[in-house]
Amino acid sequence: MSDLNIQARNLDLDSLDTQEQLQQTEEAPGSDVTDEQLRDDATTAESWLHYNKGLEGIGYSPADRITRENVDGLSLEYTIQDRDEHVRDHLTTQVNPIVVPSGGDDPPVMYYSTALQEVHAVNARNGEHYWSYAYEPEYGGGLNRGGTAQRGVAVYGDKVYLKAADVRVVAIDRYTGEPQWRTHALSETQREEMEPRRLGSTGAPLVFDGKVLLGQSGGGGGWGAVLALDAESGDILWDQDTLDRDRWVDETYQYGDCNMWMTPSVDPETGLAYFPTGNPAPQIQAMVRPGPNEHSDSVIAIDTESGEIEWATQLLAHDWWDYDGYFARLFDMEVDGEERRVIEYEDKTGWIRILDAETGEVLGRSEPYANQGGELPFMGIPPAGEDQKVTKSPTGFGSTDWNPDGYSPQTGLVYICAHDDWRYTWYEPDWEFAEDYENHNDLGGGKETMEHPDKEARVSAINPASGQVEWTQPYEFEEDVTTPQAGGNTPTGGGLVFGGGTNEVIRALDAETGDILWSNESGIAHQASPVVWDDPEAGKQYVTVAAEDTVITYALED
Repeated sequence: MSDLNIQARNLDLDSLDTQEQLQQTEEAPGSDVTDEQLRDDATTAESWLHYNKGLEGIGYSPADRITRENVDGLSLEYTIQDRDEHVRDHLTTQVNPIVVPSGGDDPPVMYYSTALQEVHAVNARNGEHYWSYAYEPEYGGGLNRGGTAQRGVAVYGDKVYLKAADVRVVAIDRYTGEPQWRTHALSETQREEMEPRRLGSTGAPLVFDGKVLLGQSGGGGGWGAVLALDAESGDILWDQDTLDRDRWVDETYQYGDCNMWMTPSVDPETGLAYFPTGNPAPQIQAMVRPGPNEHSDSVIAIDTESGEIEWATQLLAHDWWDYDGYFARLFDMEVDGEERRVIEYEDKTGWIRILDAETGEVLGRSEPYANQGGELPFMGIPPAGEDQKVTKSPTGFGSTDWNPDGYSPQTGLVYICAHDDWRYTWYEPDWEFAEDYENHNDLGGGKETMEHPDKEARVSAINPASGQVEWTQPYEFEEDVTTPQAGGNTPTGGGLVFGGGTNEVIRALDAETGDILWSNESGIAHQASPVVWDDPEAGKQYVTVAAEDTVITYALED
């Protein structure tokens, strides 16, 4: 632990000679976050305590101070930007900030992480820093070797939890920023049989019933696991490898990937956690891993007390196309005249699927909300050799990607970031596994190139009960935008949907019609979803979005 610098704000990781650094201005206010607060987060307008809001992960804020009638009065409140321009250009911020009410006259506290493995605590009303903590990972891990993807932190009690790029979980005192414990979050078999550098970490952890629940990200051709850590001590309470090695052919499981890239959801009534798993590896070149490759591209329901798998449903067997899943959000919906607890599952295919939360039974899927075609028939096998390359859609970037979307219980609609993307694809038929990590390539000789970059992006509103796309609202992009992409979406109790895109515009849509009611040119590419909360003491509702190295907050006062 390096010395405390009481006054400094900007962090210079290049000067670090230890693994941690803390800079502190003052202690953050407030009281410990309780289990009851975490359970009630989805229905509480004053908080945002989980990645994508609530244990159920539906991404909906009940805050209703900002409405269709007054949203044109929304204005910039503050901007946090602590980076020099040369550093900023290399950062991708995919963070949902966490907002914890302090009670009384004290302001809420906002916690957010950055691509440089930092955690910041700030006054949520004005953006002024309380403290900043930086962790220097031992390695980047998997596709995240540069440590450039961070999707957020979790809070519980007196701690905030960072899942760092080297698959270590760090617990930090949420008032002072001082580290409390650090755990290398690997399963028993991963510790015994696999080089940890094959793994990475992107998705934010989630806390339920005193346990820190998390998965891992891949890209290094290992295999994934999900774990539960004791929130107080950091001890590993249980671990569960995600792929079923007994049902993989020969030794192909050793490279199988099947990681859980995103944050799980939890049903607080049953204690089941729902983990959406990623694609198998190697990608595209699937002939070297025959069979369905269980449990890739699946939803795995796990008992949070025992760590046992209750059920697992695979949505795409023997995935050739990198069509992994991202979200398994939980809500109630009428099915055949009966109210049922369902999971809405999102992956890259261009459909959403609805599953029964108790059994994992697939109840239905939506009509396509994005292009499914190209020269290669949808889900057709890519050709061998570059001289045979063809266009395909969706690509590995997907009809939708990791960007967190939202479901509104007010409208009954899912608001999804939809993409039409075409790229050339092929694979190298003579590719073989490399046993050592440094020479391994989990793409399996498969290729997707940017030579056919035509792409469109929009918000699509989908009725999960009927499967119909109710409306779409496209984004407009200048010709020089290299990666046209829609960011995540957040529906609210005021009948709005907030979201942005890489066209550097954030906007508010009418949740019923999709009409654009407000927009602002932020000058920053938006990929994460906005965080929306109400502050009764300040008499304001806030909308915060993290982009690149910047946190931008808008507000509207009564």
